[in-house]
Amino acid sequence: MTYNVWSREDVAVYTRMKAIGSLVEKHKPDVIFFQEITPYILRIFKSFAWWKEYHCSEVKPEEQATKLHFCMMKFTNTSTGRGYVEADINLGTSSPAIHIATTQLESPSSGPPAAQPQTRSLERYAQAEHAVAALGSARNVVLGGDMSWDDAVDMPFPLPAGGGGGGGGWVDAWTVLRPEHERASARRTTASGTRISPCSTASRRMLASSLKKRSDRFVCKLQDYKLGGIELIGSTENIGIDYLKKRRDYCYDELHLRPSCHLGVVLTVVVTGDPPPVHGALAPRRKLRDSTGSTAPSE
Repeated sequence: MTYNVWSREDVAVYTRMKAIGSLVEKHKPDVIFFQEITPYILRIFKSFAWWKEYHCSEVKPEEQATKLHFCMMKFTNTSTGRGYVEADINLGTSSPAIHIATTQLESPSSGPPAAQPQTRSLERYAQAEHAVAALGSARNVVLGGDMSWDDAVDMPFPLPAGGGGGGGGWVDAWTVLRPEHERASARRTTASGTRISPCSTASRRMLASSLKKRSDRFVCKLQDYKLGGIELIGSTENIGIDYLKKRRDYCYDELHLRPSCHLGVVLTVVVTGDPPPVHGALAPRRKLRDSTGSTAPSE
């Protein structure tokens, strides 16, 4: 599971984090990639019962001492640069290792109302290219997170050509598993051509069927595993709070608040030769092992 939890602590943060925690309890992922965790959000998560079922990645003291947000995931002992965390995990004694990593790439900058928005596409592309190159030596890699990617603005995500869902090459998991949504999104636009806030009810409906702008993604390189399934989460959870969002023109939009301004994504990866997973079925509980040798129960 990957989820940008939205670091805005002033927007019903405890209620929103409870809703995200409920999604964790519902889907019971083996590994969770979180982005935009703040020290306070980390404390909220630690108060929930489900948190104790996971081994958490290291959070540096200097990160906890500030109000800056950071990435977090399970089963890691390394961290490089801003918003980048990686680790090796084993799904069992006989299963090959999977190298997992999460990141939050450079976001566009809107600036003051009179300023020209900055896409920061060049910086984002360079970061993505570096991440893929750095992870490419492993046989099995799953990279997930907030890529801040916009297919209408940015160049294609820099994945080396070749391979399929289990053929050993880099792929975007969504485009492999949901090609019909990609085709639909290429034909679909908003009625007025104007931007809809990602937290609004209208946007929720649009995001469910049109994902041309997919900030949150999984890209994978799998030789011993194959892609099993992928789904969006957090699009239908109305937490019962309305939120006034200030626009660049100093007007306000009244929004029905979701757990985050992002959607979560759940990816299923299975060993090559295994039967395809049954949607909604629970697998036997296993233990995941990180590169340090420690274990923690997971689903």
